[in-house]
Amino acid sequence: MLTLLLKYFRDTRLVWDVMGPVYNRYIYDAIAELYEHIVHQLESETLTRILDAGTGRGYISLMLAAQNPQVSVIGIDYSATQVRAAEKLRRKRKIANCSFLRNNVMDIRFNDNIFDAAVSVGSIKHWPDGLKGLREIYRVLNPGGTLIISETDQGVTDEAVRQFIRRFHIWFLPDGLLFWGLRRVVFGESYSEKSLEDVVRKAGFRNIVRQRVPACPYVIIKACK
Repeated sequence: MLTLLLKYFRDTRLVWDVMGPVYNRYIYDAIAELYEHIVHQLESETLTRILDAGTGRGYISLMLAAQNPQVSVIGIDYSATQVRAAEKLRRKRKIANCSFLRNNVMDIRFNDNIFDAAVSVGSIKHWPDGLKGLREIYRVLNPGGTLIISETDQGVTDEAVRQFIRRFHIWFLPDGLLFWGLRRVVFGESYSEKSLEDVVRKAGFRNIVRQRVPACPYVIIKACK
């Protein structure tokens, strides 16, 4: 019961509007290799427009934009606080080929078939309906477009979670409490490799490939429309 209650709060817009800046401060260094892996997977001179669904502070959007100056990158997030933080970081880094919008992946406000690729990192577990969100991403992708989606792996071992905790330190949370929260509320209420692959396939994607990054206990799925 407590886990379900915390999951409910974890996924609310109010929590992200209030706690988003705290999350931003700690998460980037912990999963930097994951972002870099995904960015390198999408290096291509043929791309013109990329969607980042659930952009948060915009880290991966800005990395993609910097790595691919010919591409227009659009990051969407349902939290106004996160969108403002992403735009502030964009101005600080002086990256022009990237923009951020408040938008919900459950109802993406773009026409069909306009993005060449889409990414989503650590977001789908917060969506009220993962399949519906993936179908929306499928809709806005061009035929042949690429999806790369990554999420905390529900199937990882306790030791993998403990090793992940060592990559960052939240001073106001004891390690034992942090482990419990990650194990039960974050990883425990997320996707396994199989369940993420299954929902991606049900949304209509094909050529599905699972990937991993050492030291980051996340599932990575790459697929095509």
